[in-house]
Amino acid sequence: MFQTRWNLNLDGGRRPRILFLADRNILANQAYNSFSSFPEDALVRISPKEISKKGSVPTNGNIFFTIFQTFMTGRDADGKPAPYFDAYPTDYFDLIIIDECHRGGANDEGNWRKILEYFAPAVQLGLTATPKRHDNVNTYQYFGEPVYIYSLKQGINDGFLTPFKVKRISTTLDDYIYTSDDNLIEGEIEEGKLYTEDDFNKIIEIKAREAKRVQVYMDDANQNEKAIIFCATQEHAAAVRDLVNQYKTSSHPNYCVRVTANDGEIGEQFLREFQDNEKSTPTILTTSQKLSTGVDARNIRNIVLMRPVNSMIEFKQIVGRGTRLFDGKEFFTIAENRGNGALAK
Repeated sequence: MFQTRWNLNLDGGRRPRILFLADRNILANQAYNSFSSFPEDALVRISPKEISKKGSVPTNGNIFFTIFQTFMTGRDADGKPAPYFDAYPTDYFDLIIIDECHRGGANDEGNWRKILEYFAPAVQLGLTATPKRHDNVNTYQYFGEPVYIYSLKQGINDGFLTPFKVKRISTTLDDYIYTSDDNLIEGEIEEGKLYTEDDFNKIIEIKAREAKRVQVYMDDANQNEKAIIFCATQEHAAAVRDLVNQYKTSSHPNYCVRVTANDGEIGEQFLREFQDNEKSTPTILTTSQKLSTGVDARNIRNIVLMRPVNSMIEFKQIVGRGTRLFDGKEFFTIAENRGNGALAK
């Protein structure tokens, strides 16, 4: 499309102007870097800092990358809110690619919707790795029926994605009922209540159970292989990080680190180092929700589920972290506890 000078006018008079729209900087940055085969002067990364520096939105390029939060912010000369996307003509872009389109933009109240409606003349292409289900039905209402579908199974069979194996992390404590013999360290607990997997590390925490689960995984795993551990909360991710570092054989202080929304720039730095295939540390990342989508780290050999994943959409997103191809990577492993509804399906 770029080389044939496709545009909405269909006259070949200019190259297309394309907007890649995401909801996280890491996704916009990854896409920007992945388009490196295009001429350097064709690529534009839109950021608030650059807009403030130049005093206007950039127009000197063909393929623009930004997050919707950037486009939704901005102020006019009087200091009143004025979204940056308003600075472009409504027909400025020929094509808009919306990454992870099931999030934020598909429903009527979604933050992206204003942007998509403003640039209505453009061809709008939504990308998502999630199946058509009731919990993202608005995506299909807005974009229509998919024009192309490529399944995880087909991608594996065609050699474009890495297959996976499943291992169970077995413990003898999959549910819990408080008895008077137990020692309550902090908080309150309801006697007679059956606490199940969904309650662990959110409502109730049993430290010995988490220590055992981490120990079982670390004893069984190749500790030199990169892994992401998905935890129930950010606090749980910190606890698991500390436990992993207790059981590690490596002497590196950043062998296992936490990367969550609350970790800020240091978390982003850890993630960049984890994604660098020339670096062996950090080797393990713990997280809760942040790394479930979009993160492109090709040499992940283990996905560890230390919380229930009952949504098929979330499960497929998490599995996608391990399916990237890498030299010598014949498969990756999903290590999980009993009770994951999505995996059972």
